[in-house]
This record gives sequence, C-alpha cells and structure tokens, in this order.
Amino acid sequence: MKGVGSNNCFIQFRAGKMLLTDGKVVADTRRGTLSFSKESNGVVKMTWVSGSHAEHYDLPLGQVKFSRVDTCTTGRVLLFDFGKAQPPLFFWMQEKSTDNDNTYFSAVENSLVQNPSAIGSLHTHTSPLTDQARARLEGYFASALNNVRGGREQDVDLVSIVGSAKVVDALRADPDYFMCRLHPFLPEGTDSTSGIVEHVINPQVSAAAASLGLVLQTPDGFRELCAAFHVDGKKTGVVGFISGLLKQVKK
Repeated sequence: MKGVGSNNCFIQFRAGKMLLTDGKVVADTRRGTLSFSKESNGVVKMTWVSGSHAEHYDLPLGQVKFSRVDTCTTGRVLLFDFGKAQPPLFFWMQEKSTDNDNTYFSAVENSLVQNPSAIGSLHTHTSPLTDQARARLEGYFASALNNVRGGREQDVDLVSIVGSAKVVDALRADPDYFMCRLHPFLPEGTDSTSGIVEHVINPQVSAAAASLGLVLQTPDGFRELCAAFHVDGKKTGVVGFISGLLKQVKK
C-alpha cells in the first residue's frame, strides 16, 4: 500500500502502534496506517491514523534514528529513536505481503538522511541525442509535468512523473531505445533484453524516485544532483531539475 498524496506524502503503508510499558513492547491491536510527508523546512512529518484517531510526529533530519528491531525475527517492527528528546516509537507492519517491506523501509530511511549524497552514487552519460530522441524526451516529460500540475505553477512529485501514464506509454512505444538509454542506471546484472517498463514501475524505483524527489526539495540536495547530472537547474525542486534536463537534451 504505497501512496503519494496531495499533502507531500511520499510513502504510506498499513501499520499498528506498539506500546512501551514497563520496559516491554506490547502490540496495539488496532489497525492503522502510517504515512510520511516532507515539509519545506526539511522536517519529515509522520502520521499514524486508526479510524478517526490520528497522531502526528515530527522527525527532524539528523535527530532521529530509524531501524528495524533486531530481536524481532520477522523484521517487521520499526523503531524511531529520538534519543533523550522523547521516548522511542514502535510500529508493526500490517501489510499482508512482505514483498514491499524493503521499499517502505528504504523510503523512510532515505528521507531521514541528512547528507543527500548518502542516498547513493549517481551516474550520467552525455552522449548526443538524435532529433527524434530529443522530441520524444521533451514531449513525454512536458506532457507528464502538465498533467500532474494541472497547468498550475507548483512543484510536482517525482514518483508521479516516473509512474505516469505518459511516461509508461512512451517507454512502451520504443522499449528497445529506452532500455539502451536507461540500462546503465539499472542494477548491475540487469538483463538488457528484458522489458524496460517492468523495471520502471518496480516499487524499488518508486522508492528511489521518492528519495530523490525529497533531495530535490532542498537547495543543497538540488545543487548536488544538478552537478552530478550536469544539469543547469535554476529553481529548487523537481520541476526545476526536469526543466534543466530538458534544456540539456536540446543541446
């Protein structure tokens, strides 16, 4: 259950609370949903909702340690350690499938990273594009941006762009071309003859896009990513990065 909502929510999944009583952690049996959003000041907001009840928590960058509880053999108990600031918070995953657990974990973990470069090394290739390729890139990015923004001057969510119907349609229209272009960025050992769409819509890609989107919201992160991709970005945010990318492919 992964969602990206209108309130800058970048990841959401079913989870219950766990209560710390007399040094013991006991599961709260209520069903709930845990969601995370990023504020403009860099603070991550965590919200737990169960029915009409909601609890809100601030997770300042560099001040909260996030981990899985080692003593839990399933690895499905999450710990938010605030140090001396406040008691720790525990949540237990309530998603039926464990398939996306690593995706959820990585998205939350990356959102709390203080140094944007810690998200991972970035690679760039600047081989010239054909006129047809330029038009294709400009067309589907511009269309996707317009659809997500609804014509309004606002930033967009990178996950919405990556997973948009326009982008997927463009990939399906020329899968061999895009596999050739994107293969260097895919995990080592990826079969170059496999379908590019299945890789782009993979939950791990969505999690990575969510993390990069968060980095692009901060001035330092934006400058670092623009430098890594040789993008002349003017305005902090996803729109500013993609606009700079489009200018690059026109060269």
